Amino acid sequence: MTVESKKSRAVQFISWGMVVFWMAVIFWFSSHPADESVRWSVGVMRLGAEVLSNWQWVGLIVFIILYHLFLIWLARMSAPLVAKILLFSVFILISLGIVYVLYTTIRPRVSSLGLFQMNRWVIHRHLRKTTHFFIYLFLGSFLMNALTVSGVKWIKAFVMAILISFFYAISDELHQHFVPGRTPLVMDVIIDTVGATVGVLLYSTLNQLIQWIRKYTAKADRKQEAIS
Repeated sequence: MTVESKKSRAVQFISWGMVVFWMAVIFWFSSHPADESVRWSVGVMRLGAEVLSNWQWVGLIVFIILYHLFLIWLARMSAPLVAKILLFSVFILISLGIVYVLYTTIRPRVSSLGLFQMNRWVIHRHLRKTTHFFIYLFLGSFLMNALTVSGVKWIKAFVMAILISFFYAISDELHQHFVPGRTPLVMDVIIDTVGATVGVLLYSTLNQLIQWIRKYTAKADRKQEAIS
């Protein structure tokens, strides 16, 4: 077995390991009785309230971290200076756009709605549905990644990732039937499947973008070698 083959096997093993681990996390969350699950959700709500109350500082810290990670990635990227400047400009424009939306749209609406004065059970319900969406978004991404590195073609991997997520969502709801206080819901399966589909689409889009950057970089390198 060659070194490249061993690396490929290791990547596949880690990728499928992440899928199994995330499925286990979902199963573990679903195994908690209703009253215990509610206590966890209320705790997350309180933490979320603290974060939102100091959202300017939280946003600033997150931006600084992402900004430096982006600069490190950009510095290590073997691409022409023009491409780096273009990517940096896009990053800045996206960041400014997010800040603009937060200040002009999100912040006024949160203030006008009186978010923290709402019935906590209304917030609790929305929190749980949102959590369902994002948990399965990550599952869809992990599945698409594992299938892709395993050599499954794009269309087939796309369909398989969504179907596996869908059937696992069904099995998760059936599992909750046997947990005290929990009720299996068709709506949760729909939310889970939509989340997984979004995760698959995000992974596919980012993967295609990375492939395009690599091809562009390789083409630029060949041109530079031909000139020199």
